[in-house]
Amino acid sequence: MPFRFSLQAVLRCRESFEQRERQRLEAITRELVKARQQWEQAKQERANALVQFQKKLHQGMTAAEMQFELACDRVRVRRIAALNAQVTKLEDLRRRQLEIFRHAQQQRKILDNLRDRQLAAYQLVQARRTQQQLDDRFLITHAGQNSRS
Repeated sequence: MPFRFSLQAVLRCRESFEQRERQRLEAITRELVKARQQWEQAKQERANALVQFQKKLHQGMTAAEMQFELACDRVRVRRIAALNAQVTKLEDLRRRQLEIFRHAQQQRKILDNLRDRQLAAYQLVQARRTQQQLDDRFLITHAGQNSRS
């Protein structure tokens, strides 16, 4: 009789749940990486624009050009702030999802360990049965040889 784990359906369900939570964690992590890259790029663009603005200031510029550059800088600052807020939100979401994933993983490992212990116990019983059968065969064979002598 082959080994049958009575909670196999529950284990498959836990494995599926763990995989789904892992995929969610990976998706959030990808979004977080993308948001961080956009945030860094926006900061770099602002730094470059400020360098250009300072060069134009030294060369001379009209009041309208200065107002336009300042308005553009305010837009850049708002974009950086929005991206920073998005990064913070995604980091928090990632931390929460990581906890959910770890819990799912822990639940699956509990069932895995239970299955492994039951399998080991099953294999031990099977090995004892096999040994008992071999011992019985030996005794039958040996008893038959002793009765002939």
